[in-house]
Amino acid sequence: MSKNNAMDLDSLNVDELRAIAENAQQLIAKKQHQRLYDAYIQFETIAEESNATIEDILKAGEKLEKKRSIKYRNTDNKEETWTGRGRKPTWLVDALAAGQDLEDFAI
Repeated sequence: MSKNNAMDLDSLNVDELRAIAENAQQLIAKKQHQRLYDAYIQFETIAEESNATIEDILKAGEKLEKKRSIKYRNTDNKEETWTGRGRKPTWLVDALAAGQDLEDFAI
């Protein structure tokens, strides 16, 4: 806000301040909605340029994110993985009990 547009909020009464706050909240919601709409349009354009649907891109993103989040892999069976979150899988619990180190399985 420039100095010319500055408002002396101290001079306003409670009702006027509430009206300003309500108008500000409405404007924030409107701008957030517009930002999401603009992002959607960009996403739609990218999908068209990729000869795909938005759903195809989202599914691919989910698969990629799943692969990115894997932190540990069973050295005996590459299909068995763990993200490092939640309960340790049996293959890892057994390997650790047998004396192996967690870092032996780090990706």
